[in-house]
Parts: sequence; structure tokens; C-alpha cells
Amino acid sequence: MKTRNKILIGVGIVVLLVVGFYIFFPFYIVGPPVPLFSIENIDISNHEVVIEIFDSHNKSIFKETLELGPKEEICYPRPFLLNFRWLKECTLKVTVDNKATKTYKTDVYAWAQFCISLVKDPISGEIRIGISAMVV
Repeated sequence: MKTRNKILIGVGIVVLLVVGFYIFFPFYIVGPPVPLFSIENIDISNHEVVIEIFDSHNKSIFKETLELGPKEEICYPRPFLLNFRWLKECTLKVTVDNKATKTYKTDVYAWAQFCISLVKDPISGEIRIGISAMVV
């Protein structure tokens, strides 16, 4: 009976070490996760921005509506569960004032941050949305 308990304890410790290695070691090497996205309103008007992330099966996994003032920048923190998930082939959809929409296909993981900028075209007056990904 004592030998069985020692074996179970040993197996439990090994399992904890392996799981800890795969979960915590990347954070130790690379550092803490970056924010999910940063958005900057370069325009001089207020805008309502809807940001949505869809997985590879076109199912919404994140949706947030933000109000941006003129020349305002927001860094949105990463939701806790997205710190440990690597989502491949996701689609980021940004909609401004229910008029302009832009999509961006990419992977979502703890060290990739989306940079979104809103600029008003001086000639047409339309809002242009710029999306890029920054990887640490």
C-alpha cells in the first residue's frame, strides 16, 4: 500500500511539472502577455467602434464596443482565458460608426497585439481603418 501511494505521488508530481512547464515556461522566457489590441483615433471626431474576433468556424469569441474621443488611444487588456489559448486562422472585424468595416485574418496568441488606427480621409471624408499585428 505504501509503495502504491509513493508511485501515485511521484506520477502526480511529474504530471504537475510537465503541465507547469508547458503553461508557465513560455511566460518565463518571453514575458507577460501583451494587450489584446490598441486602438487610436487620429480623427478629430468621436467614434463608436465595435471589435469582434471570430474563430476558424466563424463563431464569435470576443466582442467589445468602445467609444473613442478625438485623438484618444486605448490599450485593451487581454481577457484571462485568451492568455492560454492559441487560436489559428481567426478573423478580426472592426466596425466604425456602423458604416466602415474592415476584417483582418490572423492568429491570436498571448504575444500578438493588434494595432488599429482610425483616420479620416481629407478628400472624401470617409473613415479609413488601419489594422496591423505586432508580435513580441
